[in-house]
Amino acid sequence: MAFQRAYLDAYCTNKPVSLNQRSFKASLGMRVSLLAFFLTYVWSCISVVFAALPLTMKAVQVTDLVQFTNDVEFNSSPPHSSGSHRDSSLVDSTVTGLIPALSYSTDVGLAGGLIWSKLSYGQQDPFKQNIAMTALASTKGLAGINFFLDQPCSFNCMDRFIVNIVGNRFLEDQYYGVLTNQRLDLQKNPKRFEYQSFTIKVNLEYRIRTNNLVHKNETLFNNLYGLLSTDFQYKTPWNNDDTQLIMLDKPTGYSGAYGFWLGLGGLIDTRDSEFYPRQGWYSKQQVKGSWKSVLSNFTQTLFLSDTRYYQEFKLILPIVFAQRISYQWSNSNVNTPYWSYPSLGGEEFLRGYVDNRFLVPQFWATNTELRTWLFESINYGIKIGGTLFMDSGSYTDGTITNGDWSSNVRYTAGFGGLMSLFSPDFILRIDLGFSEEGYGIFFSTGMLF
Repeated sequence: MAFQRAYLDAYCTNKPVSLNQRSFKASLGMRVSLLAFFLTYVWSCISVVFAALPLTMKAVQVTDLVQFTNDVEFNSSPPHSSGSHRDSSLVDSTVTGLIPALSYSTDVGLAGGLIWSKLSYGQQDPFKQNIAMTALASTKGLAGINFFLDQPCSFNCMDRFIVNIVGNRFLEDQYYGVLTNQRLDLQKNPKRFEYQSFTIKVNLEYRIRTNNLVHKNETLFNNLYGLLSTDFQYKTPWNNDDTQLIMLDKPTGYSGAYGFWLGLGGLIDTRDSEFYPRQGWYSKQQVKGSWKSVLSNFTQTLFLSDTRYYQEFKLILPIVFAQRISYQWSNSNVNTPYWSYPSLGGEEFLRGYVDNRFLVPQFWATNTELRTWLFESINYGIKIGGTLFMDSGSYTDGTITNGDWSSNVRYTAGFGGLMSLFSPDFILRIDLGFSEEGYGIFFSTGMLF
C-alpha cells in the first residue's frame, strides 16, 4: 500500500492508500486478500451512531437522531455545484466519522490504519468544508500520513481551495521500467521489482467561477471554472542493491529527484452530484510546467485532459452509465525522473494491472461503468450497491498522430461493491479487476470518477 500522486505514494508500485474528498485509495494490487471492507461494515453499525451524534446537535432543523437518519437516506441527490435539491437537514450540519482499516497481503503483510473525515454543510454548494486525515502502517515497512482540505467559498464565495499533503516511507515500492511493453510474469522473482523509497507531496489548487465575468451564456458560465495549481514532489529510492531492477536500469531519479510545477487550466461541471453523479458531464483541461533551478532539478511540460459523462436509466433498478476519457502527454526525456512520467495501471486507469505498470510519455485511457444501489436500510443509514466495469488504454513514445497506438492497447474488466455510510456523500467502494497479467483489488472511499 502506498500513498500515491495527490495522495499517499507507495505499496506495490506506488499503490495508493490515501484520502481525498472522495478517495481513500487503498490499492491492494495483485494476490491480495482484503478484510477492511467487511470490518468496516461491522464497525459501521456502531460508528454510524457516533458519526450522526454531533450532527444532531449542530443541524438547525434536526433534533431527533432517527429522524435525521431518515432524512439523510431519502436525500437521493447529494449536494453539488450544479443546483440540485438539497435536503434541508444537511444545511448547517456536520458529519464526522472515524473508520479503522485492516488488510493483509503477501506484498505488504498486515496493514492497519485510521481514516478520520469531517464533512460540514452550509449554504455553499457542494458543501461548506471537507477535512480528512489518514494514517497507515504495515508489517513490511509501509508508513504514511495524508492531510486533505477542500474549502469552497474560501475567499469571495466564487472560489474553491483544495490542499493535499502526503508523506510516506515504503520498503517494498515497485518499479517495472520505463516504456516496457513486454508481458511480465510477476509471480517469478517479485523481489526484482521492489525497492525502498521515501516520498513527500504537496498539492494546492485554486478554482474560481467565471459567471461573474461573462453573462452571455448563463448556463455554461455558471458551471465554468478557471483554475491555478502548484505541485511539489520529492521522491528518493534509498539503500537498494544491484539485484533490483531499479538499480540495474538506473533511470533518472533513481538516486532522488524533486520537482515543482505551476498549472493553469479550466473546468466545466454540470453533474447533479460530485459524490454519486447520475446525470451531466464534467471536463477538466490543464497544462503544468516545471523549470530547472526553480525548486526543481528538471524541466517538464504536462498536458492533462479528463472528460466524463453520466446518464441514468431504469432496467428493473435505476442504473447509472458512467464514461470517462483521459489523455496525458509529457515532453519526458532522459532528464525526466521515472516517477514523473504519465502512468497507466492500478486503480485510476487499468484496474487489473499493478499501479505504474506502464511509465510512458503519453497515453489515452477510458473507464466505462454501470452502477446501481441494490439494498437500503433506512434505520441504520446504510445503502449497498454494485458496479460492472471495463477499462482500456494505450500508449506511445511517438507523436499523437504518428505514434504506434494499436500495438499497445490493453484491456481490463471487473466488478465491485458499494456501501454508503453516515451520509449519502460517504461511499465505500471495492473493485476487483482482471487483466492478462493477473488481477487487482482496490478498497477506496468514493466513486472512481
